[in-house]
Amino acid sequence: MRAELAKRLLKNGLYRTIGEATTAIGAANGANDALLRVLMYHKVNDGPLAPLTVPVSLFDEQLSELRELGYTVVGLDAVLDHYTGGVPLPERPVLITFDDGYRDNLDNAAPVLERHGYPSVIFVPIGYLDDAQPLPHEEGFAREGRQNRTVDWGALAELEAAGVRVESHGISHRPLTELSLDEAAREIALSKLRLEERLGRPVRAFAYVKGSEAHFRPVHLGLVGQVGYDLAFTSVSGLNGPGTDPMRLHRYNVEPYAPRTFELVLAGACDLIGMKDTVAGTYARRVLNAALGTSTK
Repeated sequence: MRAELAKRLLKNGLYRTIGEATTAIGAANGANDALLRVLMYHKVNDGPLAPLTVPVSLFDEQLSELRELGYTVVGLDAVLDHYTGGVPLPERPVLITFDDGYRDNLDNAAPVLERHGYPSVIFVPIGYLDDAQPLPHEEGFAREGRQNRTVDWGALAELEAAGVRVESHGISHRPLTELSLDEAAREIALSKLRLEERLGRPVRAFAYVKGSEAHFRPVHLGLVGQVGYDLAFTSVSGLNGPGTDPMRLHRYNVEPYAPRTFELVLAGACDLIGMKDTVAGTYARRVLNAALGTSTK
């Protein structure tokens, strides 16, 4: 837990330093209010300190801050219409997304989103919807008795009824670059088919597992488009304009940021941090995580 706290403080401090420096020299990327910000959450709960977790009260505060700063939360349909039909987005648009299908997204995040009147999207790995096994990166916590469960197939209708749209995160929660091409094609296509059968509607968006530039290749972008997805989301930090490739949309990973840090991230002032999402940056992060003892699968 100490290692995780150290990592979190280091990361937040780095974001704040970069954001303030970029703002001071007037080099923030977010001056254009037409640019789309996509936020990427994972777990929302008040349990023990753990990676990728935002406390419920802070999640509520961040949603309030979006409104206070003049951002407009949009649903996936608005983003689809923008990238497939050229329909303009409102000023300062924000799309809220969740990865991995954690149960606390339904229990904790959905009620907060409903109070704010905000739509969102959840990307689920279908191999874990009927499986008590923890996600690969949760195995260490499960051995300690700290299991963060995922939703099951029966909860998908509850999520959608609460305004949380369900889309695909593959099957096995393995990065596409770790799979053969045939395995990757199966993950991309079968997850779409199974979700469509269950939801009774087209599944139009895919989120790459891990999602840095080291975790997908151009051939995977082609596969995603070929099987019928209209959008795909990475975890590469940055804003999205009309010319952004819809098969590699950027997202900001959201953590327990202080309000000022959250403001800087939204403004694009921290986009330099996107270097961590390059191939070289991904390997550097692995070395740092190993040194801190915070490595995950």
